[in-house]
Amino acid sequence: MQYKENFTLEKKLGNNALSYENREKILGKNPSLTIPKIINGTLDNVKFGENIVFEEVDENGKIQSCQGLENFVRIDISGLPPIIVFDNHNHALYFWYEALHFGRLQSPFTLIHMDEHSDLWDNENAIDHEKAVKNLDYAWEFTNFRCNVGNYIQPLLKNKTISTMIRLENDFEIEKYKNFTPPKNSVFNLDIDIFAPEMDFIPEEKTLECIKNILPKVSLVTIALSPYFISQGRALKKLHRVFESIHP
Repeated sequence: MQYKENFTLEKKLGNNALSYENREKILGKNPSLTIPKIINGTLDNVKFGENIVFEEVDENGKIQSCQGLENFVRIDISGLPPIIVFDNHNHALYFWYEALHFGRLQSPFTLIHMDEHSDLWDNENAIDHEKAVKNLDYAWEFTNFRCNVGNYIQPLLKNKTISTMIRLENDFEIEKYKNFTPPKNSVFNLDIDIFAPEMDFIPEEKTLECIKNILPKVSLVTIALSPYFISQGRALKKLHRVFESIHP
């Protein structure tokens, strides 16, 4: 486990549970999704592959199959905290527990969440905090079998692992926090869909200014490219734009 190799999720769990029966009917077979492995690399290693990592049925009854990253990527940039890039946003939960496991982050921590969505759907599953810190296989299983892209944060709010959540989801909040100094024991949890076309009402330079201020000051950065919510080409372009703004 722990993203050491690609994993095929075939059971009705996690993201694969979304619209499972409808997808099964349309596909004529049991739906499945790929969970990519992780590598150490640079921004240039962040590439989309051919495997389907997310599927939903749209309002017209059509199945939308989204290809995800070829690999998740750990990125080490001088002067910046550890950065991890992945596709579906629920994977962030695992990497938060990994940081807790290795002592790079302390519990409770502050979560700074910049995203088009709140990701605060309720989750009926409770995570055993101490077990997740000690046993990363358990943290991986909870992340991928008990969470989806919309409900991975609530378990950590409920068990007090996240002490404070700062939500940067609109123009008002981004303006409010663009000069904010986060506590060191913080995670910056960025979804690139904040740059989706429907979010163009927020000036891009303001969003980039906010990121440039906050990202270097936290202990961990988790970045989702969310292929269901933003096109591959746009996501990669905006990801590079983020780091060009920090290191011109």
